[in-house]
Amino acid sequence: MAKFTVEVELDWLGEESTVDEAIHEQVVRGLQDRLLQKLEKRFESKIEVQITEKVESIAEEFIAKLINEEIGDIQIPVKSSSWGSSVEYVTLTEFMGKEFEKAITEKTLSELGGKADYRNDAKHSIVTYLTKDYIAKELNEKVAGMIREAKDKAEKSLVSSLEANLQQQLHADMLKRLNIPELLINLQNTVEQTEGK
Repeated sequence: MAKFTVEVELDWLGEESTVDEAIHEQVVRGLQDRLLQKLEKRFESKIEVQITEKVESIAEEFIAKLINEEIGDIQIPVKSSSWGSSVEYVTLTEFMGKEFEKAITEKTLSELGGKADYRNDAKHSIVTYLTKDYIAKELNEKVAGMIREAKDKAEKSLVSSLEANLQQQLHADMLKRLNIPELLINLQNTVEQTEGK
């Protein structure tokens, strides 16, 4: 046998209400509260999922729009002079081109690569300073390699041609010394003499 206790607060009990009705109302109200809490949790989770999906789709659309826009259309504000306050808008590609051209042509570095203190001390632009030693080193290494390779090839070619020439001369000299036609005639004569006897 199961035994349970139900606690009900009866703040007011109307003249027409009975204890049974009050208990019934409290039980129904408790069930309604529980159902409402469950429904609220379900709706919150569903709304959270829908909000997340919507935010993700908006973010994807925004990123796709940014990617589809050409970088060249982006405008950058540039002061027309260092003393003035007027601003001119140029495209990103034009701005990058001007800055690169300035890096190539404007001499701002000293002989040792430091920032030049005076205008007369500036010997190199950034690009020429970075490439001068590198290019010289690369060219020296490549030229030295080419010279070594040409020397090795020339030596091998000379040795092989000398070897071939010597072999030809030795063969010719041996054939001349052996005098094969005379040797054949002598051999034939000796064969004939032995047959005749």
